Amino acid sequence: EMLNKTDRRLANELAMPPAALQLQSRRPNSKRYLAAVTLLFTVTIFLLTLCQHFDAVTARTSNALKLQLPHGGILVGRHLTSHKGRHIRGYMGVPYALPPLGELRFKPPVPYGAWSGEKRVIEDSPICMQRDPYRRDLEIEGSEDCLYLNVYTPEEPADTGDLPVMVYFHGGGFQCGSGVSSFYGPDFLLDHDVVLVIGNYRVGPLGFLSTETLDCPGNFGLKDQVEILRWVKQNIKAFGGDPKSVTIFGNSAGGASVTYHMLSDSSKGLFHKAIIQSGTYYNPWAQPQYKGVSVERARTAAFMVGCGNYSEWPEILECMRGKSAELVVSTVYTLFKWDYDPMVPYQPVVEVPHEGAFLTTLPRNVDVPHGFQLPIMIGATSEEGLLKTAPLLNVPLLLDDYIDKFEQILPIQLQYDHHPKEVVAQITRDIEKFYLKNGHTYNKENHQNLTDLISDGWFIAGIDEYIRQRIAAKDSLKNTILPSLYVYLFEHRSPASFSELFKGGHEDYYGACHAEELQYLFPIASQLFVTSAPTKQDLELREAMLSMWVNFAKEGNPTPAHSNLPHWEPANTYPVPYARLGHKSSEEFTILQMERNMYEDRVNFWRKLKAHIPAEQRMRAMKTAPREEL
Repeated sequence: EMLNKTDRRLANELAMPPAALQLQSRRPNSKRYLAAVTLLFTVTIFLLTLCQHFDAVTARTSNALKLQLPHGGILVGRHLTSHKGRHIRGYMGVPYALPPLGELRFKPPVPYGAWSGEKRVIEDSPICMQRDPYRRDLEIEGSEDCLYLNVYTPEEPADTGDLPVMVYFHGGGFQCGSGVSSFYGPDFLLDHDVVLVIGNYRVGPLGFLSTETLDCPGNFGLKDQVEILRWVKQNIKAFGGDPKSVTIFGNSAGGASVTYHMLSDSSKGLFHKAIIQSGTYYNPWAQPQYKGVSVERARTAAFMVGCGNYSEWPEILECMRGKSAELVVSTVYTLFKWDYDPMVPYQPVVEVPHEGAFLTTLPRNVDVPHGFQLPIMIGATSEEGLLKTAPLLNVPLLLDDYIDKFEQILPIQLQYDHHPKEVVAQITRDIEKFYLKNGHTYNKENHQNLTDLISDGWFIAGIDEYIRQRIAAKDSLKNTILPSLYVYLFEHRSPASFSELFKGGHEDYYGACHAEELQYLFPIASQLFVTSAPTKQDLELREAMLSMWVNFAKEGNPTPAHSNLPHWEPANTYPVPYARLGHKSSEEFTILQMERNMYEDRVNFWRKLKAHIPAEQRMRAMKTAPREEL
């Protein structure tokens, strides 16, 4: 029945005539009709003349922006201007892989290859086919033909020689997002001498569906990212970038992607520094699916699109390749168990070993990933959990249901429901005791407790585990001096809060929400919060953060001595030092304040709880962790 409804909805949308054609036909007055035709003819001639003039101007402009790639093909870009008026060359919608259509669906990316002649690359490509659960959008948008990237480079850099390259991977829980320039444009970063690269990668079932077999091993979105990095290595010198100085960075799923590239042999040697923002592969929404989960979800998707009658995966996948991309993406609705949870139903997976595999072992089974030998910057926002808790205060029916079914919902929401039932119940009791001492009644007075719970369970605990593993790596590499590790906590009160996007309302301020720091690196706030204006403190913090991120990309140090920025102490020992960026209170505002042991009691609780490791590993580990310690 759901399949029929989905097909009918899509068919209705495709068959809907343009609004103009739905107007009632009327017999025109002859004089008015003649006057209208005359006016239309005059306007048409004027517009044609204007277009010819515009094309001539564009052609002259484009001739100055022609850029030849190593294989001989020519890109024709466009002029852009940074926030401070600096001239930028933009090459937008550059293909890096063949469109993953037809037989290429559910397969690794195929390099786009060489071409002859010119390609005009002056606007964003379509985003990858997706639905955004975080903003509670029901609409499915985008295109399957989406594997393109944008490159931005200064027209007249102050530095001589090749510039450091910064490659950004967008967030969106592996379900949505894109590299669109209105969100992730060069407005701020290109006031500095760097080359910025941002690309699309496949998301949702088109990017992460897996049968856990060679027929459809999965991780296609991450393999798209690898192809972006290979493209950068081969081509970025033509844009004035240094292929030997590439920094990868990302937020949320983009941050987790960075940690996966630091682990995967597929990405080894393609980058040289890493910035991890609010996500690692130890977070429950980003860690590989437990064995069998991906297969179950792939079978559900196959059934929902009408391919469930086949018994073998090759036949099932051939059938699914014949279905519309919209229909395949719509299957995500069937995987939610409560509201929009689990929020990330299609995650990375451990693949069957084969040539071209991106991930063949669980991250926890690797003590020292190759990326640990690179400079690393990693951090979070102070109220990451607002991503989930902000809507509760503004959707009363949702809040009532959440309170009534808390013991059933929390394991689904925090993704520890893979344990035996009695273990799940005990984990929930331990969490309630630690965070919600007075029960799980939730209102504006005690929202901070639940926000801390979700912040830690979804983000902070996994980030802390990654930091500890990196610090411990120096003991495994006794003859190797590891580059510095820098840790931050973004705590600044911004006039534009991302909690509004997650239906948190505009009137109340709850803290530095997930993704809040992005508006200090990219022009995303000007698109999402058009009525909010930055304060003097915001502008100061933005200038400082841009310098820190760029300094790190250049030198592996966010605050080198020559920068005139407050000193950011590296986190190579315990107690772990971290830089607090900004402050909740404008009266206590500082750009950077060094502190120690971020949320120590809270991360210690999760380290002992071990809620997000495989059930059998937890059983062994808990034998050495007495109950009274929790």
